[in-house]
Amino acid sequence: MSVRLRIITHSLVAILVLNTIGVAVGFLLFYLVGNPYLGERLNDNLGIISTRYFLLGAIVVLALTGIGALWLISVTVRHVTGPLQRLNRAASEIRDGNLGYELVVSGQDEFAELGAGFEQMRIRLKDSMWLQEKAEAERRTMMASVTHDLKTPITSIIGYAEGILDGVADTPEKTLEYAAVICKKARSLQALSEDLSLLSRLENAQLPLYKQEEDLGAIVYELANEFSHNEPNLKLTMELAPGIMVSIDKEKISRVLINLFQNSVKYKKPDQVSAEVSLTLIRQENAALLTVSDKGMGVTPGDLPHLFEQFYRADSSRGRQSGSGLGLTIARQLVHLHNGKIWIISDPDGGLSVNIALSRLGG
Repeated sequence: MSVRLRIITHSLVAILVLNTIGVAVGFLLFYLVGNPYLGERLNDNLGIISTRYFLLGAIVVLALTGIGALWLISVTVRHVTGPLQRLNRAASEIRDGNLGYELVVSGQDEFAELGAGFEQMRIRLKDSMWLQEKAEAERRTMMASVTHDLKTPITSIIGYAEGILDGVADTPEKTLEYAAVICKKARSLQALSEDLSLLSRLENAQLPLYKQEEDLGAIVYELANEFSHNEPNLKLTMELAPGIMVSIDKEKISRVLINLFQNSVKYKKPDQVSAEVSLTLIRQENAALLTVSDKGMGVTPGDLPHLFEQFYRADSSRGRQSGSGLGLTIARQLVHLHNGKIWIISDPDGGLSVNIALSRLGG
């Protein structure tokens, strides 16, 4: 029952009860006073006493009627003010920062609808605040990681440059060695800058896609051979199903694969001469599934869910490796930009398998 209907009903009941009792009392008084036979009896003592008791009873009845009316009014007022008080308490809790305060609502009237809407607003506000706090924590982590990753190569560049200027590199060979280190560190800074710029554009939806119909197996084969030619510490095996056509931005997907290849080389086991990487591409019902597996250091089960986070390094041994720490984060963003899926499986014997599923064209 709605609040308006309930108030109207209570009011009508109160009016009906008062009118009924008033009419009944008025009728009795009129009957007693207006009846000649009874009027004569009012002159004797017994009649006067009866009339007095009657009038007293009428007053009592009217008093009880008033009390009943007041009770009906108080019930109606409590029905209106009770939900408003609970809503005011919930608003005060939220104003004071207690977003965990739950407003319990019941019934099916307008107050229940208002309370349910208020509770949904609280939940959304709580989720929004959680996301904001999470984003702020990630921002602080990113700033600390960027500061660290910038400081290390900059310190090396300054040190080797001062070595050249101060004459520490006193032979052409040593000068060339110092210059090579400076160049290497400068390129790592350039790579970090490019990764940060790319990630920023991805997160702000400012990176356009130029999709074309491509043979995914041919792209993987060409890129893997080119990468292994320039990377002597990589041993590749490939099993690629032919003729799997996809609609992709070739440059963006190539960037994903390069990031995965670089990680496999970077995190090979210390006793491995070359990183062992296997590539498999198979058809699924409506998708192409590409798997990049290695036999490297791997990660613990606790680290696995965090590998796509910015600047995350699973442990101290992996943390010593160079790089921006953004490779997997960028890979995930680029795959998601293609409406694809990417996930990682850890091998108990060591190594990781990165799986990429992309929509496949044709049957």
